[in-house]
Amino acid sequence: MDDVHALARSTSRRLVVLYGSETGNSQDVAERVVREAKARHYAPVFMPMESYDVRTLPSERYVVFVTSTTGQGDEPKNMKSFWRFLLRRGLSTSALTNVSYSVFGLGDSGYQKYNIVAKKLFRRLEGLGAHAVHELGLGDDQHPLGYEAALNPWLSGLWKAMRQICPLPVQLNDPSDEELANAPLPAARFQIDVTDSAGVEAETSREHFERLLEAHRALRIAVAAADACDASVMFSKSEYEARDCREKTYYDGSVRENRCLTSKDAVKDVHHLEFESADGSTLAYEPGDVLGVVPFAIGADDERVAQLIERLGMSSDAWVRYLIAGGVDIDSASPRRYFFEAMSHFAEEKHEKERLQYFASAEGAVDLYKYNQRERRTVCEIFDDFSSLKPTLEWLLQVCPHLHERYYSISSSPAADTAQTGAIHITVASVKWTTPMKRERTGLCSSWLTSIDTGTKIAFSICKGSISLSPPEVPLILVGPGTGIAPFRSFVRSRMLETAGSSTAGDILVIFGCRDDQRDYLYKEEWEKLEDSGSLVGSNGLGGIVVAFSRAPGQTKKYVQDRIKDEAKRVWTLLESGAKVFVAGSAEKMPTAVRMAIQDVVKTHGSLDDEESARYVNKLDMSGRYFVDAW
Repeated sequence: MDDVHALARSTSRRLVVLYGSETGNSQDVAERVVREAKARHYAPVFMPMESYDVRTLPSERYVVFVTSTTGQGDEPKNMKSFWRFLLRRGLSTSALTNVSYSVFGLGDSGYQKYNIVAKKLFRRLEGLGAHAVHELGLGDDQHPLGYEAALNPWLSGLWKAMRQICPLPVQLNDPSDEELANAPLPAARFQIDVTDSAGVEAETSREHFERLLEAHRALRIAVAAADACDASVMFSKSEYEARDCREKTYYDGSVRENRCLTSKDAVKDVHHLEFESADGSTLAYEPGDVLGVVPFAIGADDERVAQLIERLGMSSDAWVRYLIAGGVDIDSASPRRYFFEAMSHFAEEKHEKERLQYFASAEGAVDLYKYNQRERRTVCEIFDDFSSLKPTLEWLLQVCPHLHERYYSISSSPAADTAQTGAIHITVASVKWTTPMKRERTGLCSSWLTSIDTGTKIAFSICKGSISLSPPEVPLILVGPGTGIAPFRSFVRSRMLETAGSSTAGDILVIFGCRDDQRDYLYKEEWEKLEDSGSLVGSNGLGGIVVAFSRAPGQTKKYVQDRIKDEAKRVWTLLESGAKVFVAGSAEKMPTAVRMAIQDVVKTHGSLDDEESARYVNKLDMSGRYFVDAW
């Protein structure tokens, strides 16, 4: 009888959950959809869009899509092939008439193309005849509660809508909130077999680095294998590694130079770092590419690692210390909601168990935000606050934030710098802030990078960025406050080498923003030298460096958007001569303010009204002449 029920469930209540994820957030949301679907007697099938045979989509009855938006409004890498298939012109408008679907998107309203991928996917599915079960859900990173502010009510509405089109058999009932809260934990995604309980201690800093890196890569492979298992597909380690290496190139290297670019009394410490490969191999990249760094800021012998292992009830053997230090972010990132749900099963004290369950509930979302996200509570701090927590290592690895690469725009030129010295450059601002509860916080990777000594071993990767340098004859308008100037330093240094002695080179107008010229004018000497030599001036005679000082003594505050307006005639002439606009820096308010400033320039000097000037800027965007790289 159980087999009969299982077969019925696998066919009539099959729910396909597909995700497109770049950083893991969309996958987290999709995993939550799967957990809740199982609790409500659905039979979810879960995988990234690239792993799903899109040709079988017309035969599905119920599908949930979760996707983020990346770069210049691009779809995530593991969605691209799926999306290309859906865009085929030969597909009929009735191709998906049997499919009932829903879409949840993750985005940042600080970007012009906020959640554009989810919006386009929703419309395309509708255009192919699919039926929307529920309204489009749009999670916004700018919301105080993050994307979960939209996710919680969207999920509630989704399950109500699904029950209308997929009712339960009479012998089954939807679980109550209490039943959901007290449901047993499923089996952990990982199984750990200890083959050598003692392990091997590292005797040198090089060996310590190598063991951390080995543990980091082992956990990444384990996660990929678990994802494949969830999707019911075969996993091949060699195929995974080959695919990973097609997307980025990995290097083991060391720090060649680390120097501070700002004064001691500057608000932020900004450092210029140079890395070189350990084996002298060529560092291949293009202007606009990015460099990823694995921040091994906590060593395997750190006291915090030992304390956490003690809470697991394990002996502090070398293998587990390296696994946690090299794979898990225990002292920087805040865990997600499911961490609290899972940990409630391992709290021995009743009041702590209830508190964790409350945090994991919809009713506790605001209090969880105040306790966790707003304070950026770390795993170590949560274990301090909940002293009866004693999870297994398997579950700790499953729900704790993993140690991920942090990405930085490359600020060197492949030809002008790396080819000459073998080194690649990044520009890093040490991130520091105070929480509402007056806790001092620092960015894990940025603080580590700005403090490490030359010669320190480091693991990094190079991958394609969201912007790239245009041909030499194309004029450029480069807007980059703060460390947003990093990719444009690469652009300019590369362009200078390309166009030396050329009479047809396009102008380069660099608009940089900082507080004042004595404290945080990054690469000041380089820019002033280029300005004095006229190297940025091209065939139109309009290139140069323009600086916005927001805190210069005795001067009116100026931001990059103000300087765009100050240089309105020059900006307009460059736009009309075919210039491309690149904007890089903080995603919070700056990109929107810059866009509005450019629209104001277009309106004034193009003698256009508001609607016409907005269309002009949108056309720049659509024709590949307006790019934003914000973080």
